[in-house]
Amino acid sequence: MNPPSTPRGTLFQALRRTYFGSALLALLIAALALAAAAFFTLRAQHTANLALVARTIAYSSEAAVMFADAATAREILQQIGQREHLVEARILLPDGSELARYEQQGAALENFSALIGRLAVPERITAEIAQEQKVLGQVALRGSGGVFAGFFLKAVAAGLVGLALALFTARDLARRLEQKLVAELDALSSLAHAARMNKDFARRLPHFEVAEFDELGKDFNALFDEIQARNAELVARQASLEEANASLSHLALHDSLTGLANRAYFGERLEQAVAEARRNGSQVGVLYLDSDRFKEINDGHGHAAGDSLLMEIARRLRTAVRDSDLVARLGGDEFAVLLTPLRGLEDASRVAEKILATVATPVALRPGVEVLPGLSIGIAAYPQHAGSGETLLRAADHAMYLAKRNGRGHYRIAPTEAANRANS
Repeated sequence: MNPPSTPRGTLFQALRRTYFGSALLALLIAALALAAAAFFTLRAQHTANLALVARTIAYSSEAAVMFADAATAREILQQIGQREHLVEARILLPDGSELARYEQQGAALENFSALIGRLAVPERITAEIAQEQKVLGQVALRGSGGVFAGFFLKAVAAGLVGLALALFTARDLARRLEQKLVAELDALSSLAHAARMNKDFARRLPHFEVAEFDELGKDFNALFDEIQARNAELVARQASLEEANASLSHLALHDSLTGLANRAYFGERLEQAVAEARRNGSQVGVLYLDSDRFKEINDGHGHAAGDSLLMEIARRLRTAVRDSDLVARLGGDEFAVLLTPLRGLEDASRVAEKILATVATPVALRPGVEVLPGLSIGIAAYPQHAGSGETLLRAADHAMYLAKRNGRGHYRIAPTEAANRANS
């Protein structure tokens, strides 16, 4: 038992995944880089701002430190600390003792702000309190991370919005590219399908915008041009062969001089007609014809004149019979006519009379030389005179000789006894 086949993805699904994944990865890297840049930029600004606040406290508390006024120092720290959102601020004396201290109110808020502040600016910011080159003390403080976090989150939010817009734009561009690729591949696929299923090699591909597809389309068009040229060559060669075969077949079954059927073809058609008549209970007639003066004309006027006479007799025979009848030259000056269908011997006699009348008109062999041809005709019919095609032809031949005994230009129907002798 064969395992179930795994569904196969399309080329465009793979392209879409690859393109979107690559775009997303590039945008994420860019977003992380921008976030890092924003972080360090904001951190530097935050540090500079805290340093400025420390110097402000040092300047404002100079007198309080000089006179060791702890209350005034605390008031200054509280005012500036609340205004600048400080987590912690201290004024230290040169001996390290603490003159005043400020801490942000609210334990949870204090801890969170302190944590953010330490992440933004790990070290304390300090500033010296001095008067005329004499150090009176030091200000040490930590800033609240809330302000820093607010600016940073705004920067991150702006980056995320930009990322979303970039992803949307990338998706739209990918869809447009996909539509273009699908249209061009569909054109290629449609052409190949039409060639395989319908043998349609006449279609051609247009120019494509994608260079690789355009080159492939040119190759397809060139290939189809070559196939069409070869097909045309094969068709022409086949037509030539069919024409040659038809010519050879005609030569094999027809007399080269008169164009009439030859003895072999006549015998084949005669046997077929007799077999069909036997099945259908119908009749078949045969006329056996012999030229009365052919030897005299051929010897007296030459072979060319004899050939001309035979061709004219053949032409007149064709005009005297029906389209369904077959006229043949059996050899020399002997001809035969296959009458099918035949209603009776009376019809065969009428055809013989028409042939005698048609042939018995002068034939011009050359200017000033005319001859009067004549025929002797023997008539035989199936099933009255023979049971096969061969014996039927012999019976008609025998009747022709009987007609010659009565004089030229006559016809004779085969007698029964002649048929019996022909069958024997």
